[in-house]
Amino acid sequence: MIQQVNLYTEELRPRRERLQAGTALGILVLGLIMVVSVAGLFAYKNASLATEVSNLERQNERLEQAVAELRSAVQARQPDSEVEEALDRVTQTIARRQRLLEKVENLVLSEGRHFSPQMAALARQIPEDVWLTGVILDSGSDKVTIEGRSRAGAQVPVYLENLGEEPAFTGRTFGVFRLSRPDEGRWIDFHVSTKPDGEGR
Repeated sequence: MIQQVNLYTEELRPRRERLQAGTALGILVLGLIMVVSVAGLFAYKNASLATEVSNLERQNERLEQAVAELRSAVQARQPDSEVEEALDRVTQTIARRQRLLEKVENLVLSEGRHFSPQMAALARQIPEDVWLTGVILDSGSDKVTIEGRSRAGAQVPVYLENLGEEPAFTGRTFGVFRLSRPDEGRWIDFHVSTKPDGEGR
């Protein structure tokens, strides 16, 4: 026996609930709030990024200015070519005098040399503002020639007087005495010798 069951009864039919106006308005407001919040967050981040970019640009400008100032300072401190050439000349002169001094010291310290005491006396008695540029000690003719420079001409006689007190120069008389001032410079060149040039050879 077949029995039919009617499933479309009023109780079993799906019901359509109407969305209330208040609920819909609330959802709409909530959606608007979310949109506004997200937009505000993006605007805040954009403003922060813009501020950071502006700060970085200012820092770069300051760094570029500092680099330019340092470059100018380095260029200003580079020595002039004339100064470098003068420094080279002075350095070469000092090197030549150092080599001459070493030779003189070797001669003074060498044993068995006839003129070692004389060289030692020349070195001991030289005043502060007197420089020797040439010394000739001729043991055969007993001739002594001294050439040099001085800041003051009065220092040269003092030097010769002090040499006369040295045992190595006892009894020696400097018969030749010449002073001359170069055209350039504040020095005085001197030439002294026990005998005139050409004698005792």
